[in-house]
Amino acid sequence: MKLSKKNIIHLCVLTGIYLLFVLALTRFKYAYGSELDWGGQHYAIPDYFRKLFYKTGDFFPSFAPNIGCGENIYNLSYYGLYSPIILFSYLLPFVKMSTYIQIVSIIGIIASLWIFYIWMRQKFTDNTAFALSFVFLFSAPLIFHSHRHIMFVNYMPFLLLGFMAIEDYFEGKRKYMVTLWAFLMLMTSYFFAVSGLAAMAVYGVYRWLKINEKPTFKKFCKDGTAFAFRLILAVIMACVLILPTLHCMLSGREAGNSHVDLKSFIPGVNLKFLLYYHYSMGLCLFTVLSIISAVFSKQRYRRFLGIVMMVIATCPIIVYMLNGTLYVDPKVLIPFLPLGMLLFGHTYFDIIRGKLKLKPLAVITLLVALAGVFWFKTTRKVEFYIILDFVVLMSSLFVYRRCKKELILNIGMSLCLVVSTVYANFADELVPLRELEYDNSSDMNTLADYVGSQEEISRTSNCVDEVNTVNMIYNADYYTMSIYSSLHNKDYNKFYYSEIYNENSYRNTSLTTQTRSLIADMYFSNRYLITDDPVKAVSGYKKIKESGSLSLYENNDVLPFGYATNALIGRKEYNSLNYPYSVEALFNNIIVEDKTEKSFSSDIKKVRSINFTECDQIKREWGKYTIDAKKPFTQEITLPETLTNNEIMFVSFNVNNDIKGGRKDAWVSINGNKNKLTAPDWKYYNNNRRFEYVITTGQDYSADSVKVNFSDGKYEITNVRCYVIDKDSLVRDVDPFMIDKKTSHGDVINGTIDVKNDGYFTISIPYTDGFTAEIDGKEVQCEKTDTAFLGFKIPKGSHNIKITFTAPLLHKGIVLSGAGLLIFIACVIIDRRKSKASK
Repeated sequence: MKLSKKNIIHLCVLTGIYLLFVLALTRFKYAYGSELDWGGQHYAIPDYFRKLFYKTGDFFPSFAPNIGCGENIYNLSYYGLYSPIILFSYLLPFVKMSTYIQIVSIIGIIASLWIFYIWMRQKFTDNTAFALSFVFLFSAPLIFHSHRHIMFVNYMPFLLLGFMAIEDYFEGKRKYMVTLWAFLMLMTSYFFAVSGLAAMAVYGVYRWLKINEKPTFKKFCKDGTAFAFRLILAVIMACVLILPTLHCMLSGREAGNSHVDLKSFIPGVNLKFLLYYHYSMGLCLFTVLSIISAVFSKQRYRRFLGIVMMVIATCPIIVYMLNGTLYVDPKVLIPFLPLGMLLFGHTYFDIIRGKLKLKPLAVITLLVALAGVFWFKTTRKVEFYIILDFVVLMSSLFVYRRCKKELILNIGMSLCLVVSTVYANFADELVPLRELEYDNSSDMNTLADYVGSQEEISRTSNCVDEVNTVNMIYNADYYTMSIYSSLHNKDYNKFYYSEIYNENSYRNTSLTTQTRSLIADMYFSNRYLITDDPVKAVSGYKKIKESGSLSLYENNDVLPFGYATNALIGRKEYNSLNYPYSVEALFNNIIVEDKTEKSFSSDIKKVRSINFTECDQIKREWGKYTIDAKKPFTQEITLPETLTNNEIMFVSFNVNNDIKGGRKDAWVSINGNKNKLTAPDWKYYNNNRRFEYVITTGQDYSADSVKVNFSDGKYEITNVRCYVIDKDSLVRDVDPFMIDKKTSHGDVINGTIDVKNDGYFTISIPYTDGFTAEIDGKEVQCEKTDTAFLGFKIPKGSHNIKITFTAPLLHKGIVLSGAGLLIFIACVIIDRRKSKASK
């Protein structure tokens, strides 16, 4: 479609409005990215993809060795492993990924806005297209997720182009473009592509009904099969991403705390699926009016779309299925936003042309709004928006009928949506530019480069802004135990929290940041520690280097990256040990699945429990502490005995917040080590009902007391226990695995080892399907050791070891994608020949 001067003016105005909004949000003080997840995930992980590609040159990698102790890279594919948006950054090594992500996020919204305007212009007048595009821009999820969860909306340009391609398809023009845009949508955001493909299928039926005045079932099946083939072909072409990722999803996704039962599937008027909420379609009350109008429309195609949107908005089971049966979360409905706007446009256009009876629609809309408020639990904010929206909308319709000014109608249908969107975006905390620069500073890179230059591979604890740097990999030779991804190795996550007992200070157990536990640092081979706060440099770490405000510490007593020993203990006996004796067993043995003859002996000493001081906020009765505080408070607690700088103290107690007057997050920190139990009804409930702490004194001093911080709220503490062990008891004589950095890269680890006795080899890389191991060129059977890690039997002697990881289903995915690509090329050739023949 050729754009007129008026169209160009409209597009420039819409773009200007958006850019001014971005400027108002950032104010040259903030990055265009949220404090929640954006810094820790949405640019850090793509940055790692790019660094790994530069290191290995492998376009189809399997393994991410630097992050989370080593992960199947398809656990991270959600963040753009094969996204065309991210892949383009590989051509721009001189552009920081944090800068690149901000730029493409802004460009993505502008592109979506322009494509949507052109799409609407093909159906309605210039002014109507402008009004609809304005509403589309201010829909709750679009701008909001361009700076929070970018995968929720970054596929939108390809989805909109797919809708436009569907129109060409049914006109017999460039049919292959449906497959192309669907494929790019899949590669950009596979999770939302499921809903995106469903939306494209719905729109395909809509277009078919529009061009077939007398449809028959036979013709529908014939044409529908041909159309479905184009979408299925896109899925086949994307199998290189879909198959290995699907394997990860089936084995690595936590189920959460969604409490899905039959009651959750009862149909009802859930306006949260449609209105205001930025984790849904996020439109306004005019959408409800539009759906009702469509359901009663005489036009078959419009009635079909109205019924589909009504069913989606009232049947939670559909939302549940689109979420992969994880939970009933309306975020998967965001791809249906353009279809909601299409109905919006039909109703708006009918009102302008005077073809709509408003009184009955107004009454039904009021009844639906009231049902939505009283049938489902909503916040007062949403109730306020619904009431405000209804009053403003009905008032504007009344005034419009008298004066016929479209501006009045435009204000009425969009005012509440604009207010809610502006409020949500300005309420979202953005990353300060100074913080972004600090996390990626030259000082940080200087220390990371020093670590990467060492001959021996070890991991590094980054204790600077732990949440935002959780996935930050500063160079290809920088390794870390931390990871934050919705998909992850479940055994490793369980080990992190339930075997080595790291503190859990977050609302989401997927977030495994750098720990404050010396025990975990030693086990995971965290030889180095970077911090800007000396307090975080726990006992055993000595400062070796400084750069600006940052310091690098080293601990030579950590376990090697991989090692061999004949000190073994069977899984059954290990499982019989309670905390903290099980932790001691991990250090003194390799845990194997087979039964062993060795019996466990402990050097841990149990000591008197610490006592919290009774006060206005703490009451004690029969060994139970009840905390009831209106705000957080602090106590200095005397230790049962002096803790020397060579000792480690274990503290543990039970916490219960599922009590009358409670049911909110509860947390307790000891010397900065923080544990949190989330509210019982939180969908990512962390189940952290037993708080464990590893207490050390710091660098070179003893301690007689600890500082304990308590959260506000009402909760109970019971069963307080304290234990002490000498740090030297955890320093073991093992046979270290010397990794060859020159020949180890990407999916392959090579190295040598001198083994004193027949035993087991273990390496602190989480075990998963896809590993193969060779000793002196002969393949050996891989096993799970220490409940979560890769290991195998190894004989006495000097050996060369090679460990290789191939992502399950990757090769099948490559073959299917290749076959799909060949079929697609054939379709392009056939479609073009048919097009030429018809001319």
